[in-house]
Amino acid sequence: MIKKIDQNNKIFQSDEFQKDKYKFFIILQNLNSENLVLYSDEENYVLCRSDKEWPTWIWTKDNLDVTLLPEIENAIDKYRLEFDTRFTCKKELYNLLKNDNYKNLGDYYFEMGYLVCNKTIKPKETDGECIKATINDIEVLTNFIYNESREISDVKDLSIEEAKQKVEEKLKMGTYYVWKNDEGKIVAQASFAITDGNAKIANVYTSPEERGKAYAANLIYVLTNKVLKEGYHVSLYTDYEYILSNKAYKNVGYVTEDILINFSCKKIMNNLI
Repeated sequence: MIKKIDQNNKIFQSDEFQKDKYKFFIILQNLNSENLVLYSDEENYVLCRSDKEWPTWIWTKDNLDVTLLPEIENAIDKYRLEFDTRFTCKKELYNLLKNDNYKNLGDYYFEMGYLVCNKTIKPKETDGECIKATINDIEVLTNFIYNESREISDVKDLSIEEAKQKVEEKLKMGTYYVWKNDEGKIVAQASFAITDGNAKIANVYTSPEERGKAYAANLIYVLTNKVLKEGYHVSLYTDYEYILSNKAYKNVGYVTEDILINFSCKKIMNNLI
């Protein structure tokens, strides 16, 4: 039976989930969403969605009992929407679904690297410095977020108004930083979010005309050192096929710990959740 659970469920304290909690940081982050939809059998798997516009994350125990697959497929069906719906899971689960000829798999497939940094490597020196973003930067950062949403294949295209709202939200968090070159121009951005001891670096973006100058690498280096010094586990997600981006992270000290799969399911006429 599929069970709808609350965010205080014992499964999040289980040894199996705790082992993966940083890798599935987004599930823990989603638990605070007003539109949270959370399902689990309370032992082997969790499905979690913060809002219909974002992917549903699926956590499963390693070496999953294949007899649970029909139940998990049934749960996935409950999350399908009136448009092609995105999901994120371990590669093991995706392969099981594919080998089982799960009929509702869509055409979208995206390998997402999960990278971790325990010790940084100093990148190539560049001009400028890392500064905390302020409300005075909102116009530039709105354009950054707007353009970033169009360059990353697994991110929803945002309108200017939606991008501005995201900037305002990030500014309130106080973990939003920019790199200004020696001319005082904002050339790159990055932020981090902290949940349950994990600091996830995100929204790394360099304006196209300023790329190749090591601005983002130096910004990532500074922020990573900051959160490492404060004692946090540090991680990020990246497009595993985007060689240049992955190289930049690895040059700063990040290593690939795992690959997660983003995939789609076919739309339905009437969603169940």
